[in-house]
This record gives sequence, structure tokens and C-alpha cells, in this order.
Amino acid sequence: MQAEPSDSPRRIGILGTGLIGGSLLLALRRELPEAELVAGAPSSKTRDAVLASGAANVVFNPLETPPAQALSGCDIAFLAAPPESVCRDLPGLAGAKIGLVVDVASVKGSVMKAATGLGNFVGGHPMAGTEGVGFAAADPDLFRGAAFVYCVPDNYSAGPGRLASLLALIGALGMRCIAMSAEEHDARLAVVSHLPHVAAFGLSLLAARRRDPQLARLVGGGFRDTTRIAASSPGLWTDILRSSPALKSAIDEYIDVLRAMRDSLDASIPPETLRSILSESEHYRREIPEGLHHVPHA
Repeated sequence: MQAEPSDSPRRIGILGTGLIGGSLLLALRRELPEAELVAGAPSSKTRDAVLASGAANVVFNPLETPPAQALSGCDIAFLAAPPESVCRDLPGLAGAKIGLVVDVASVKGSVMKAATGLGNFVGGHPMAGTEGVGFAAADPDLFRGAAFVYCVPDNYSAGPGRLASLLALIGALGMRCIAMSAEEHDARLAVVSHLPHVAAFGLSLLAARRRDPQLARLVGGGFRDTTRIAASSPGLWTDILRSSPALKSAIDEYIDVLRAMRDSLDASIPPETLRSILSESEHYRREIPEGLHHVPHA
């Protein structure tokens, strides 16, 4: 590893230039115009688009050039790929000349385990995203106002200066840094990110399986808003949902809530029962900071 840093990162790598990686790349280019940015993408079309945008100084194909080689000399290297891919890539970065290795996957437990041998690894997750897919959907403003969860493993040995430099950079991109353990992250994200996607996919699937062509013509704001994230990448979310260790229990809790709401519709049940359930939900939603305004979702 390199010496302890004394100023802003001068060379930053990003492996994966989809929505999150691409948005990170564009935001970094705007914030650090003098920095050397290195981007890795397996798709030639994506590499061409990144080069055309001017966001990266160097673009490489990770299927041809080992990431450890291409990212060598980076002060920070972000791994912006689905959890399964990140877990595959991490062991190959052991011993590479990289100041900090930071992932941005939405599952932390399996990723932190895969990074066990890297003393310069910090788990990360920007709580931002859209249903957009690929570099074409990237937005340098995506992270404004979002939380950035970071998990420092017990074997972290890259020094406080590097961590402080990372957090300062994240703050400069408009995010709020929140520290927690991988277990806490995964339990919380199962409720506020993974389960909402399950619910959106499920509602969209329910409508699709009605095989009623008139349904789509009747769609209003409620259905549209609730199912917007069901337009997200099925491949990406298959990986995320199957990697989420607390999701099954969260789904079970959600089923219990739905069952209680269903039961409260029975004519023998006083309307106050349903009203109480809805009131508790409404109160929580209104108490969320900026809860009734548009903020990025994860």
C-alpha cells in the first residue's frame, strides 16, 4: 500500500460504470477536474461512451487487463458492481498498490467476508439510485442529499488519514456519511431498499398476470409511483435480492402486515382497526426527514 495521504486523492479508479459507478465517475470528474480517473467496463459500447463523455482519463477492459494492474497507483478504487461480482473481484486486489478499496454494493455481509484479507478495504453503500440502467442513465447529481453508509472491518489497517480522506470526498459529493456494521446495514437495507423492490416487482407482476389490457390504460399516480422501481434491471436485482441475508424475514413481516390489513377489511371488524393501522403508517411516513419531498432512493 501507498504512504498516508496528505491531500485530496489524485488518482481514483472505478470498476463498473453502470448507473452507480457511472454517476460516481461523472460526479468525481466535476468535483476533482484535475484528478486522474480510471474506469473499467467490460462492454466496448460503454467504454466508448465513457471516453466520449470525457469523464475518465483511462478506460480499460477488466476481461483483458487485470483490475489489480489497471487500478495500481490509485489512492481510492471503487468497486461498482453487483454483490456477486464484487465478491469475485476482491481477492484479486490483495497486494495491489491501492490506497483504499471501497465497494458500493447494496449488501455488505458477503462483501465484507470476501474482503477479509484486505487491510485497505472499507465497505460502502451510497443510498441513491433510479430505475435507470447503464452509463446512459448516469447522473452526477444522483448522490446529492443521499446517505453513504460505510463499514470499517476489524482488520482495517490503512490508517485514519485514508479513511478521513474518503469521508471528505464523499461529503464533497453531497452525501452524509453514516457508520454501521455490516449486519446492521443488511438488516436495515432489507426493509428500506430490498423489500420495496420486492413489493414493486410483486405489484407489477400481479397486474401483468391479470392479462387485462384495460389495466394499463387505467394506471394513475398511485400505481405508477409505487411500481416505478419495478422497471429496474432484473439481472441486477436478482443478484441483490438473493444476496440479502435479512430479506426473507423482512418479507415475512411484510406478509404479516398485509394479512392484518386484509383481516381488518372483514365486515365484522370495526373500521377503527384499519384506521389505526393506516394512521400508524401515515405518521411514520410523515416523520421521515424530507419524507414528502423527492429524494434519491436506493
